[in-house]
Amino acid sequence: MALQRTLLCTLILASSLGFAQEKQPNTTVVKDSILPAPHHLFVGVDLFNPVMAAFTDRQGAQAMVSYQLNHQWHAVVEVGFEKNKFDEINWKVDVDGIYAKVGANYYLANDATNPSNGFYAGFRLAYASYNQTINQYAIRDINSNTIIGYGERPKATVSSYWAEFVVGARVQLYKKFYGDLSLHPSVLIGSKKDDGIDPLIIPGYGKNSGPFNLPIFWGISYQLF
Repeated sequence: MALQRTLLCTLILASSLGFAQEKQPNTTVVKDSILPAPHHLFVGVDLFNPVMAAFTDRQGAQAMVSYQLNHQWHAVVEVGFEKNKFDEINWKVDVDGIYAKVGANYYLANDATNPSNGFYAGFRLAYASYNQTINQYAIRDINSNTIIGYGERPKATVSSYWAEFVVGARVQLYKKFYGDLSLHPSVLIGSKKDDGIDPLIIPGYGKNSGPFNLPIFWGISYQLF
């Protein structure tokens, strides 16, 4: 009888332990994983300047490098060379020189299947160092303001700097090739002048005929990695 009681107690205890193990909550912790931002590097060339060269006096080339810092921010550097002419309101000016722009783009919307596609906004700080030759300018009478003759000035090295706000988009064309289109509303900040004469045309900026200008970047970029 004592043996039966001992076996019965052992079975009850074993059943209780087994039930407790079956009901034990799962303590496995599933950790959220956030994918690291891809740090892609793009290099590109502008196609807008070559197209404009077929119809205007503006000639030159521009290249771009864009590096992805995180999911939204891309650091951007643009460099170029340009020759241009200004022939208006009794002025004839030739310019040629280099320019550089440094800034960043912030992607406002990305393609879910390819984060390198999307719409962005950004900014640039730009600087141009160039040669300026004034082939003709009007000499006016102090009293009547009528033109009494024309003068000219030899080639001089000048510079200008300006700021740009950027809006644009990038879209994949084929494998690692992308199309880039961006508008750069710009405002001139200052210049190193030739004998106090305000610049009339600036490489990378365009004509200085008002408070704002609108350079355009339209080109193709390639994803190096």
